[in-house]
Amino acid sequence: MRIMPVLWIVCLAAWCAHAGDSWKLPLEEKERILERNNVERHNILGLYPSQVEVPLDGGPVDQSTRGNSNIAHAVCWTANYLSGASYRYAFLKKSGAPAEDIAKAKARADELFESIYRCQLVTGVRGLQARGYALGHGESYEERGIERLNDSWQQGAGEYSNLRWRGSPSHHNYSASARGLGNYYDLAAEGVQKDRCREAIDALVGYWVDNDLKIWHIDRVHHTPILGFHDGKTLNTRILMAISAAKIAHHATGDPKYQAMYERLIEKFHVRGLASFKTEKDHDDAEHCLCHLENLFRIETDPELLAAYRAVLEGIWANHKDDAQSLFTYIYLSLAPNAPDRDKALKEALYTLQTYPTETIFEPRMNSLRPDLKPPYPMYAAVWDNEYIWKGHLLNKDGWLSRIVMGVAVPAEDPVVLYAFDTNGDLYQSRDGAATAAGWHPIDAGIGSPVRALAAGPRVRWIYVACDDGFRVSTTGGYTWRRLEVPEDGGKAVGVRIEPGEPNALYAIREKAIYRNVFAKEKDLGQTWEKVSKAPKIREGEWRFKPDAGGVLKSDDGGKTWQLKADGLSIPRAATVFTPENTDWVFAGTPAGLYLSKDGGEHWEDGHLVLQFIKNTRRDLGGAAFIDAYWRARYHGFIDDATARAPMP
Repeated sequence: MRIMPVLWIVCLAAWCAHAGDSWKLPLEEKERILERNNVERHNILGLYPSQVEVPLDGGPVDQSTRGNSNIAHAVCWTANYLSGASYRYAFLKKSGAPAEDIAKAKARADELFESIYRCQLVTGVRGLQARGYALGHGESYEERGIERLNDSWQQGAGEYSNLRWRGSPSHHNYSASARGLGNYYDLAAEGVQKDRCREAIDALVGYWVDNDLKIWHIDRVHHTPILGFHDGKTLNTRILMAISAAKIAHHATGDPKYQAMYERLIEKFHVRGLASFKTEKDHDDAEHCLCHLENLFRIETDPELLAAYRAVLEGIWANHKDDAQSLFTYIYLSLAPNAPDRDKALKEALYTLQTYPTETIFEPRMNSLRPDLKPPYPMYAAVWDNEYIWKGHLLNKDGWLSRIVMGVAVPAEDPVVLYAFDTNGDLYQSRDGAATAAGWHPIDAGIGSPVRALAAGPRVRWIYVACDDGFRVSTTGGYTWRRLEVPEDGGKAVGVRIEPGEPNALYAIREKAIYRNVFAKEKDLGQTWEKVSKAPKIREGEWRFKPDAGGVLKSDDGGKTWQLKADGLSIPRAATVFTPENTDWVFAGTPAGLYLSKDGGEHWEDGHLVLQFIKNTRRDLGGAAFIDAYWRARYHGFIDDATARAPMP
């Protein structure tokens, strides 16, 4: 079916409304809003967990062991954030900003540094760095199996016993902290803080320098090689990270063992005389290496080595020069100011920041359906990385799609109460007619098997479900469940239905048989079953709608002709459509979540059930990536005052 241009205009309006207009704010104002969000939502004693679970009711993020934040990579992103904060302080100081602003920037950089150093101190082993930590005691989110089960968590040592830390260190953790601490040491650390930073760098890098390039885990049985995998002679991105860390450590401490390690790695991997560098396109390693290179260009004075590092710089940039990555661009052009593609790169980098929204909740994206957009995509429509925007690919078309809602039911007693289940078989209840995300709650804790079909009873508290292993009923609104002993002849449970006008007649549908239970009282529900030849007829309204790749199709003439209806759908695509009993509303399961229509499918509105993560939880990515790039651009003069303060047209 061809979609008329007017429909694309309607869909585009819905998309923009869903994205909001926060991206239109001036860069300077966006920075303040994103920084405030970082402090309020992404802050564990200064530590920055990038991806945090945000309460649907707008309450504070739980950063204790009971919460669910991405602590497993928090030290990495805090180190990146520290670099941005260090550039902020350095810029404000050199530009003559008000003393109050400079002091505030200094305090924030110091706080971020202390959280990174605390990741070492919490382990009780000098130089052994935790990936991150949570507040309190008890099992963490990974130990509960909310994410992939991980058993490397430990309780903090000594004065840090009220913190629970994540072990199993990686070379990326050590790489990120070394470069972040290097930037802080040169740009923001002063007085006592410079001494503490020197000690933190010494302990961190010394931990693998003194242990033959191994990062020993807390058990002293397992270890992580700081160099990763290599052929013993060829420079790669991860070896460059270690080379830089050794140089940063020597720069900060003056200890000759770090210079010796630096020279050892340079010789072993033939860095001197390096004329070209090729590597696979990898945004994660590229982000690490570019941040290391800015340290190396600042502290190395050997012309031959600087020439080699420039070859590495050019090799990485060749992979990413068309990616519109603001951070990559500002680092590269600060080191190669006369690059031939400078104007194009700066224009795209600025566009990325100018279209960066201040609302950083993950949203489903399907740019493959948007003929109005071409890569590089505006940030408000881009598919973000799962942890840190600059380590992801901004040119991906689709991502963070919602699981599809596979069924909706409405009880006869109150049409504002809704029940829905998704492709995972998770079951939800809304008590406000899908008006808010906070109104939806999972109610399947006691079922024990994925839900595959659903029906609502006469009272709001009655729910019937068909599951992978049989049938169940709740007469308590999902608080408790009991199995319905339906005869097993006929195969797998595939459906449940209520006889219209006969609320005390329940049909349990198996693959090859249908059973009916008629009950006069609640205590008789599900007690006796008779085999019948057919289930109740499908509601007439169900024949009027069907899902379509462009939205929802509607027919007013019994299916002879169909009209596409997509007004209000943030992603104009439907996988399922429902017209349940006891309501005139129509529901559609889309890649953007549940949508509903109150006017017979003519217009659609958000049903506020988006299913991207665990159940219907929502997550916030935070704004450290913006701050990391923006303040480098200010420091290096790529963004001036007028540009920073200008609103988007």
